[in-house]
Amino acid sequence: MPGTPEFAAAQVSRAYDCGVRVDRGRVLARLPREERQRFIAANAAFAVKSYKAPRSCDAYERASIQRDVAALGWR
Repeated sequence: MPGTPEFAAAQVSRAYDCGVRVDRGRVLARLPREERQRFIAANAAFAVKSYKAPRSCDAYERASIQRDVAALGWR
């Protein structure tokens, strides 16, 4: 669900899969303090899954992920 730490973690994970640069620290800093641990746990779980995922995406998905990750860093 958008707006949750788990959604943010999924977007960050997919960004890595697409080769998009992510400032994870900035995303984490923008989250409320009580949600940071949930983000870290979800991000670790997605990292394990994405290790086996294909490391490519089309131009449309890459642009979409870039927008989403930029928004996470500025919310």
